[in-house]
Amino acid sequence: MKRNHLPVILVTAALVGLSHPPVAGAAAGDKPAAETKLSEVDFPISCSATAQKKFNQAVWILHSFWYDEAVKAFIAVTAIEPECAMGYWGVAMSHWYPLWYPPNAAALKAGSEAVEKAMTAKQKTDREGDYIAAVATFYRDNDKIDHRTRAVAYEKAMERVHLRYPDDREAGVFYSLALVATAPPTDKTYANQKKAAAILEKVRAELPNHPGVAHYLIHSNDSADLAEDGLTAALCYA
Repeated sequence: MKRNHLPVILVTAALVGLSHPPVAGAAAGDKPAAETKLSEVDFPISCSATAQKKFNQAVWILHSFWYDEAVKAFIAVTAIEPECAMGYWGVAMSHWYPLWYPPNAAALKAGSEAVEKAMTAKQKTDREGDYIAAVATFYRDNDKIDHRTRAVAYEKAMERVHLRYPDDREAGVFYSLALVATAPPTDKTYANQKKAAAILEKVRAELPNHPGVAHYLIHSNDSADLAEDGLTAALCYA
């Protein structure tokens, strides 16, 4: 069942910013607003210029949790360029909803198949291979290893990608989402959430309208103790 509750931070934003109503899509994956600047997502890949443009759009959709449409958008990338490995990476990422619920059997199958295609596709760099290897850790042996163990393995893999490519903003953004997704609900120090927010704030200083940054900052601060810290992000996303 989809998680439909509004994050605490959006409720707070609604109370203090009546002129900026919150958007349910921050928690439930509604269609992103058409006026959002797609140019704020710049995720360079080694594929053609046409595939790159479509890929950036697909990543923007993914950051807004519009998962069904993200799958279609990434498939469109592979239709443009069948050997574009990162298109298949995007398909695999879009079959997993980190903040909602574990993938069902069909999603795990589809995601695993996309990973396989990504790994065998010819068009990829070492950096892209690291992204693909990271998502592969989540899908690998999903019939034997429990969901949380695989999610944490992905988080650790994305930490390595983030550290290996410190200038790659998207690596930091996706790592931050992984930190929030694996944050233990019993940890009232909010260590994962605070670490994620620190990374996201650095990216926001350069890209204030990046959809993933605003969206994930909301979820990083999705608690009564941290809600005030995320007001700006909530109002921006709304």
